[in-house]
Amino acid sequence: MQIVDAENRVLAQINHVDGSWNDINSSDEDGELDPKSISQFNHWLSNLPAVGTAAAGNSTRLMTCSFDYSQLVQTKDGSGAIGAVRKPGSSQFGAQARFQQAEGLKSMVNVNLVLNIASQLLAQKHLADINARLQTIEQKVDAIQAHLEMSRFAQIRTLREHLHIIGKLLDSGAEITKDTLQNLAKNAQEVRSQVIHIREDITAADIEIERFNPVSWFGSDDLRDKLNQKVKNIERLQREYFIGMKCLLMANLILFIKNGGNKEFVFVCENYLNEINDENGVMQKWGKTKRKVANHLSKMKPIFERAISSQANALQVERRIRQVDNLLCIDKTQIMQMNDQIAAAQSPQVILEIVDGKVRRGRYLN
Repeated sequence: MQIVDAENRVLAQINHVDGSWNDINSSDEDGELDPKSISQFNHWLSNLPAVGTAAAGNSTRLMTCSFDYSQLVQTKDGSGAIGAVRKPGSSQFGAQARFQQAEGLKSMVNVNLVLNIASQLLAQKHLADINARLQTIEQKVDAIQAHLEMSRFAQIRTLREHLHIIGKLLDSGAEITKDTLQNLAKNAQEVRSQVIHIREDITAADIEIERFNPVSWFGSDDLRDKLNQKVKNIERLQREYFIGMKCLLMANLILFIKNGGNKEFVFVCENYLNEINDENGVMQKWGKTKRKVANHLSKMKPIFERAISSQANALQVERRIRQVDNLLCIDKTQIMQMNDQIAAAQSPQVILEIVDGKVRRGRYLN
């Protein structure tokens, strides 16, 4: 069964699956529907016949007629009626029926019924996952607080704290007000401006490494320290950038779910993800920076220094590069997981066990 809108886009689809619940659903993941969600599903399913009828009423083939159907001349094969009415007691046509498209029935279709149910039920799972991720971000922000510029950190911390409060509300099942969502959107815009500034700082830091001079006559200790410091600076900026971007992605995911599936927030998330993976994005720039550092290390061979000392200093820089690489890999994995959540929130899927027309239990599939 499918429910579609006027443009024939599928709003909801229901498939029947044979077999027992334990055979079909063997996952041990935490995705069980709570009693409130089951109650909402039962309410939603009770409205499906009316919604299906209303959707059918949107058909352009459905008409209203100026005469009662019984008054129309019936076809000889009994397959319907023609648009004419006979004169009483006569075989002559006395009038022609007038047909009009039943446009008034369009108001019967409440698309929001489908969208609201999907967003409310999926909010339980996705927003619970968001709350867990907020704890991870909070730990990372605390770890680099000493390195952040105060003005920049203040705005990232404000959004972080706001998300943390919303996470507590979601965890307790409390209602999130419209004012809270508006403030969240405002804070996200402010952090976005800071993230753009951080991205520009990363570009400047990359240029510094590109212009670094690895040539020295008497020793490589100073070269090692200077290069390590530049790599450390990029590491800090990249961590700031990804913390800000993850906060922005979560803020927009919350706004998408709590605003009934408003596509605006999905488009914003897509832009953020495209920015990260763009050929001029942070990921690609880091790859170029690593190659540039490797090139510098190959030239770091002072004349008046033993080769073993130069190699030892190069290994220290390479170790720092690997540390930054590992942190970036973790951030990238978390970003991709959030991308999966954004996609799942747009097309929620659940499996339900229905007995005698009532939902007994269910589990989220995404």
